[in-house]
Amino acid sequence: MYLSQLRQHYWELRGLGIELVAAANDTPETNRDLRERYDLPFMILSDENANVAEAYGSLHENDSTRPRISRVSMFIIRPADEGSTIAWEYVGPTSRHRVAPSRLSQEIQTYLGMRHQTVSVIVPSAWQVERVIAGFQDPPFGLYRTPAEINEPGVMVYRDYMRELAMQAHGEVFRLQSSGWTLAAVSPEMEGDIAVGQRYVFTRDEG
Repeated sequence: MYLSQLRQHYWELRGLGIELVAAANDTPETNRDLRERYDLPFMILSDENANVAEAYGSLHENDSTRPRISRVSMFIIRPADEGSTIAWEYVGPTSRHRVAPSRLSQEIQTYLGMRHQTVSVIVPSAWQVERVIAGFQDPPFGLYRTPAEINEPGVMVYRDYMRELAMQAHGEVFRLQSSGWTLAAVSPEMEGDIAVGQRYVFTRDEG
């Protein structure tokens, strides 16, 4: 669902001149299937051995008997003519701590020196959250197949996590409203002819 959130904000970020690239500790084949399944417009690079994560300081300090994995992280990288250095970074303490796309957009606009800033938050409907959860029953990314498996602890944790992402969106609306942003518009968020939530657009002038 988080990658789907980034997809919903992709063209907003591209409009700022930013190219969004993801990396995951999966095989190229798995990442390709993921892109196709969720119609993701950005690349997902394969970092199977977490070497890139280690280079960027986001390697998870997990048990040495387990595969090397990365923590959820985001980086704004300056262009090559500015040294390809890190302009802003977020390295989450766990896999559940993710940056809201609106926060990423805010940081990009601040980095670009934009005084008039616009960000948006998509709050998914309860129906959409349950639809996404149900979709993970289907191959090739199904987490459970039978009625008995639906109540396994891992599956229940995943369902809770999906709902946490939805609550994060509500929290982001509150953060913006309480920190000087002006609510400029609210409109249905559509996927085809299906309304999957509401998009809240906020603006502010810095300086």
